Amino acid sequence: MAMLRIERGEKAPYELELGAEDFDIGRGADNALHFRDPWLSRVHARIQWLRERHYLEDLASRNGTYLNGAKMESRQALAHGDSIVLGDIELRYLESASGSIRALDSRSPFASDSTVMLSTDELVFERYREPEASGDTNIGESLLPSLNAAAAALISHYPLEELVERILRLVQEAVSAERGALLLKPRGGDGELEVSSFHGFASGDEVSVSSTITEQVLERKKAILTLDAQTDERFDAALSLQLEGVRSLICVPLWNNREVSGLVYLDQRISGRSFSARDLRLVGLIANMAAVKIENAYLLEEQIEKRRMEDQLAVGAKIQRKLLPAESPSVEGYDIRGATRSCFEIGGDYYDFIPLGGGKLAVVIGDVAGKGVGAALLMAVLQASLRALVHTMEGPAELVEKLNRVLLDNSPANRFATLFYAELDASSNTLEYVSGGHNPALLATDDDLQELMPTGPIVGLVTEASYTSRRVELPPASTLLLYTDGITELMAPSQEEFGTERLEALLRDNLVGSADSLLRVIGREMTAFSEGISFDDDSTAVVVRRLSID
Repeated sequence: MAMLRIERGEKAPYELELGAEDFDIGRGADNALHFRDPWLSRVHARIQWLRERHYLEDLASRNGTYLNGAKMESRQALAHGDSIVLGDIELRYLESASGSIRALDSRSPFASDSTVMLSTDELVFERYREPEASGDTNIGESLLPSLNAAAAALISHYPLEELVERILRLVQEAVSAERGALLLKPRGGDGELEVSSFHGFASGDEVSVSSTITEQVLERKKAILTLDAQTDERFDAALSLQLEGVRSLICVPLWNNREVSGLVYLDQRISGRSFSARDLRLVGLIANMAAVKIENAYLLEEQIEKRRMEDQLAVGAKIQRKLLPAESPSVEGYDIRGATRSCFEIGGDYYDFIPLGGGKLAVVIGDVAGKGVGAALLMAVLQASLRALVHTMEGPAELVEKLNRVLLDNSPANRFATLFYAELDASSNTLEYVSGGHNPALLATDDDLQELMPTGPIVGLVTEASYTSRRVELPPASTLLLYTDGITELMAPSQEEFGTERLEALLRDNLVGSADSLLRVIGREMTAFSEGISFDDDSTAVVVRRLSID
């Protein structure tokens, strides 16, 4: 023998015997079991006896039939203890053992006949429709007035903290809850159950939420109604609920149609009424509406913060441009130009021209590790330190050694720079340089191309670093090209690097013309090579071209 136990909110449960004949359930009076329930279709579901067992089938109902919390898509066999939910009605399928109804097993933490669960599919506010009108005189109170009032209350923008408090007041008033709380997951928490913030209302005591409920709501995306928390021993917090005198509770996900961002918890004391399935659906629909609003509030805050950061970066970029040479130096017999391009608003590449005593000119190029704000700040330290020290040191090697100590003292361990510092003497047409781990400079003439290799380690990396200087002659019509690795390590969509060989070929092919024209050629070739894709590193080049002797 098998039985159906019928639960309807606060009404006393009762049982009906099932036999071998078809057992139809719905709103129509000709069903074996009928209810004047606005959520039911006229013929909603059917229980059939097939192959020595009962099967449940949804008959294309408007609001669906749920077996153990899952919406039915096809006919399924029934087992002892199965929960069947149709609208506001919960039915429990019970099989007999030796003439008596067997006790429910504990396969699910929510197998209790006093618990109702809804999936997020049922709690999407935009898809909600009122039940079809019928001749019934008692089809239940419409949810639309409450939903419309909630939508009107949430239409304006509120800061997140105020929005959360407003949502709590809405759900409390909608179902006359005594206590409640709203828990938000960490932003971008990837489904973790950790809660970052808690907002609640209570009559002077702390609201605690069962971890079993929390898991079902946040992880399994279920909305839960417990009609009698005092008798449901499956809760891990059953004792505390009893001590707090909780009679009935609702817990629903904040489902924004994409992910669960938190939950809303409400409960009633023993002295109050029990929540109903209608209350569960109403709170779930309001929570969906609220979750979308919370997501919009997050996005607006992020947009405001992004705009603030963009404004600050724009100021930073303007300041950084002031740190770079405003114009190219004028040195008799030479054509000197520099250019830089940051992959972000500000970057860590640096070049400079500093007039020295005795008709000399310091030519500098540097590349700070990293990109963005951190690299830009260290670049500013490097530039300020170099300009402060350049007139106090006896030579290039001593200067770079001092800069090495300055960077070690004023930057994190993972921040350092490559640096090429040279002093051009136009009277002797010589260049004395120190290269601290920088890319080899290229010195080209009509019949030769040589690399000026590093003369010491990266600046700001080794405590007791020592550097040496070297001197080279700049023949007539020769070109010196300094560059950062943002040029040679530029990647094409095919993952091919621009490379040093390609840069050397460009230099050989463009030995005639101005320094500015060579920089423009390099820029055009880089853009063509990357096929218009944004550069992923800062890139800088400096050209020192000695003019021909007529």
